[in-house]
Amino acid sequence: MGRSTALLFAAAIVVGANASARAADLLPPPPPIEPPPPLDFSGWYLRGDVGVGALQISDWRFTLQPDVTTGLLPAGPVWNTNRHLADTVFAGGGVGYQFNNWLRFDLTGEYRIDAAYSATSHFAFTGAGGAIFYGPDQYAANLGTALFLANAYADLGTWYGVTPFVGFGIGAAFHNLSPLTDIGLGIANGGFGTSAATEQTNFAWAAMGGLAFNVTPNFKVEVGYRYLDMGRINSNPIVCNTVPCFRERHFFDVASNDIRVGFRYVIPSLIPMPPPPPPPPLVRKY
Repeated sequence: MGRSTALLFAAAIVVGANASARAADLLPPPPPIEPPPPLDFSGWYLRGDVGVGALQISDWRFTLQPDVTTGLLPAGPVWNTNRHLADTVFAGGGVGYQFNNWLRFDLTGEYRIDAAYSATSHFAFTGAGGAIFYGPDQYAANLGTALFLANAYADLGTWYGVTPFVGFGIGAAFHNLSPLTDIGLGIANGGFGTSAATEQTNFAWAAMGGLAFNVTPNFKVEVGYRYLDMGRINSNPIVCNTVPCFRERHFFDVASNDIRVGFRYVIPSLIPMPPPPPPPPLVRKY
């Protein structure tokens, strides 16, 4: 019995030694599979915007003046009771660059469709027997604008995928004021005059703010407000039957309160990311 136990013990030792030798010959387990590198972006982006602009005019004046030297109308007081510029809609696009998480720049261009301009003035003159007569004039034209701006933005942090931002832009507004018509009413009924169309380039500036919603890492939707100053409009003189109508021109400053909805698409980098480092060499143990 003692001899059998000794033989079994010896056999177990031999088997264990062979198993250890075989285990030493096995290769180490392969390294874990690393996740793919994150998508890299170039910083360049494309943008598009549409919106509605509530146009406003200020510092309005016109050159219709009493004329007592030639006997031509008007020979009495002149006053204005209405001037208005209707709302407009616009669409545009541009290209920009995101420098870091809080600073970006872009260049944009947009077209603002024609907005109706209207005004009403009144004049008085003394007729036969000292009677006072009144003659209102109604004016009409359309103002269309192409706008180009260089803009800088500060992104103010991101919470739950929403990024508030503020910005400022400068550039140029290319205005086209259609022929300004003058229609006489009342005692001046039947009078008609018109000016030549006016093409004018003005300095423009804008201040803006809004919210950007991160739909995906490289696609963002923006909703924002913009105050836009587009300079001063000077009409050409109104003429009646090829002669000036009382040297009359219109002048006014134009600005807009814009509500915009747009998007930004960040362009993926065209330079591939470097491959991951190779795994360490395998060492075989004997």
